[in-house]
Amino acid sequence: RATVKRRGHQMADPTQQEVILQFMSLASCDADFATSFLEANGWNLELAVQSLYGDAGGAAAGGGGFGGGGGGGGGGAGLGAGDLAALGGFGDGDDVRAPMAQFSDTLVGVDPAARPAHRRPPPQSAANHPLEAFRDFRTEGSPSGGDDDDTAAGGGGDGAIFGLPKRAKNLSEIYRPPTEICFVGSFEELRLTGRQQSRWLLVNIQSPTEFASQQLNADTWTDEGLRAVLGSSFLLWQRYFDSEEGATYCRHYLREDATFPHIGLLDPVTGQLVKSWHGFTAAERLMDKLMDYADRPPKDISWDEPSPAAPQPA
Repeated sequence: RATVKRRGHQMADPTQQEVILQFMSLASCDADFATSFLEANGWNLELAVQSLYGDAGGAAAGGGGFGGGGGGGGGGAGLGAGDLAALGGFGDGDDVRAPMAQFSDTLVGVDPAARPAHRRPPPQSAANHPLEAFRDFRTEGSPSGGDDDDTAAGGGGDGAIFGLPKRAKNLSEIYRPPTEICFVGSFEELRLTGRQQSRWLLVNIQSPTEFASQQLNADTWTDEGLRAVLGSSFLLWQRYFDSEEGATYCRHYLREDATFPHIGLLDPVTGQLVKSWHGFTAAERLMDKLMDYADRPPKDISWDEPSPAAPQPA
């Protein structure tokens, strides 16, 4: 059996040595501390442990009352299961839940075949754009182009007087694109038609967020003199810069820092950009420049050459 030696003190009796060893095991302390603490609590192990881990102030204050019972302290050397559980769970551990076993699982199970296919949004053309602020697509798509039957006939519409043009009723009519004079088709079809008819290509690339694009629709493309010039020698093709065809045109003919709206004059035979304008361009200025090209339309030799005559029999 292990014995406990105290520095500067006499050897304790075997009963006290056993109590000191138990206290040292529970409190993880040295023999001097255990001896002094047990002496303060009358060699009562249970009371000393409660004083150490419980209400130390109250136990120390009442420790003097056990000074005369040193001999009987040995009776309290043992601790019950409930006391050990209260000191930190030193009981039998029957009520302790076992740790959960490690496992792996899928939080959200999605079948890749069941996922909806990511569809690319359809390209926006000059006839429809979600950012357009001054457009009424429903009236533009109607056969009358947004005109009422009575006003189209010069009847009693708002601001309509017989013999005079009808006055626009709202912003969608003021900034309506010139769909009636625009070429309908792709850029390749535009070039082919221009070669066949010997007409210059006038390309208008617009931005729905630039008000200058709306000014072109309201002021420039509505000018009657300019429309007469376009109808005789030019093909007008209008697209938004972020549409599929508009983006293709910008990659081939414009720089990355291009200013919109853009008006470009192209040769249908070579596809060369002959002249360009950026920003708002008044009808008079544009018509003055276009007249120089209207007098000399582009020529495609392949369309003008006659087919070779069949050889005559001898």
